[in-house]
Amino acid sequence: MEKLSSPKEIWRTKFENPDLKEAIHYATISLPWTFDRMHYGAKKQRPANDRLLHILTGVLNQTILQRELSKRGLSCKMDWTGYRESDIFDFSIEGEVCDVKTVTLYTEYDKQSAREPFSPEILVKSSSYPGPKWRNFFPVMVPMTQLAPDKEKHYYVFGVGKTHLDMRKITPVRGDKGFWCAVPFGKAQTFFHNTKLVKAREEESRGFFTNIKWKRTQTSLNGHVDTIKVTLYGEWEKPKTESLVLKPGRTARSEIEMSALSCIRVEHPASLGPTDELVVSPRNNFRRFIPKPTDPKVNINDHRFSWTIKAGDFVNLRVSNDYEVFWLGHISFKEFAGKFTEYPSYFIFHPSNPEDNTPGKPVPKLVAKLATLDNRRAKAISEGKDIPWPEFNSLIAGNTIKAGLLVCANRFAQTLGAACYYYPPYAMLESAIYILPRDLYTMDSLESLRGK
Repeated sequence: MEKLSSPKEIWRTKFENPDLKEAIHYATISLPWTFDRMHYGAKKQRPANDRLLHILTGVLNQTILQRELSKRGLSCKMDWTGYRESDIFDFSIEGEVCDVKTVTLYTEYDKQSAREPFSPEILVKSSSYPGPKWRNFFPVMVPMTQLAPDKEKHYYVFGVGKTHLDMRKITPVRGDKGFWCAVPFGKAQTFFHNTKLVKAREEESRGFFTNIKWKRTQTSLNGHVDTIKVTLYGEWEKPKTESLVLKPGRTARSEIEMSALSCIRVEHPASLGPTDELVVSPRNNFRRFIPKPTDPKVNINDHRFSWTIKAGDFVNLRVSNDYEVFWLGHISFKEFAGKFTEYPSYFIFHPSNPEDNTPGKPVPKLVAKLATLDNRRAKAISEGKDIPWPEFNSLIAGNTIKAGLLVCANRFAQTLGAACYYYPPYAMLESAIYILPRDLYTMDSLESLRGK
């Protein structure tokens, strides 16, 4: 098989409406069952919404890839139906199970980051560059939280999603035709998303109903609006939705009992006034004390809260038409596991030299993560599985990491980490292992899997 060496070997793809529709469907129902691998957290509205957007783009990229592979005559299958059992899905190409990894690039930051506009040409030009200058550094990465040394899969496929505006920061405007959603956070997230509580409700056939009050203290500056439509995306063993029509000063009450509320959609949130609030609260039909696993004295079935949403508290799931995905190539799990140990480890730059990453160091939390991975690896090997990953602890020698590991660490309530072309300084949130684009086999060479 040929290695990536020419810009022409990179596939450039766009999404179609059915791709986005499928991604929105999955993203809006799956939040309670999806592990927060990127550590967005649920203490504030913005990070909770960012997590929803991350799920959406991941699924969208896979539906785009499936359609492109099918168009090229390759058999490709996805299965989202078991999202309650596992959020690690089988994506197979000609029967070979693949793990699709993508990053999202926002070109509105090109000038601010002083980086050259993205193109297949500049990626291939720097495809062998191992750092430390981050603007010329194009690692293909697997986040540490997504490593599964005990799982037997065959290939990684890597891609780069690109759009101009940062989807996390877009705000509603009148007539934007957006798909605006908000995700429960704080106590609301615990009550609506905790899977132990969801299952307990279903076992006892007693759930909750939802109240939403539109609090308006003055007439909207955007024009007089009498009603707003809200859609609840919830579950009772399977997806359930319900639409409510809100009126200023009134409380709308749902009629469908649910065991989980993944998120809500508000049509035309730009119609909300600058001081308007939507106040969401449950009518709890299940009152049993459900202890928090880490603190049995705490009742996670506590309905005494209200979730307040304002006009700027939404994320738009209707991805811009300029969104496209560049598919770089693929590599087997076994080969990736052997290659990443050939590269240097990096951490954030030193203030005296903001152009270059500094060497990565084995900080205590990272060492603990590696030990956990080693335990999973050892258990899988004892069960007779063929695990290509090395022992991660063996890659640490004193204060040096002998592997391609981009280190992130939390310091003073901020995540600091290595930078690269996709993630300028302070943008990377999770430690990751990496190889370089030159190590990938071309997307066209996937045809060699046919009839294998």
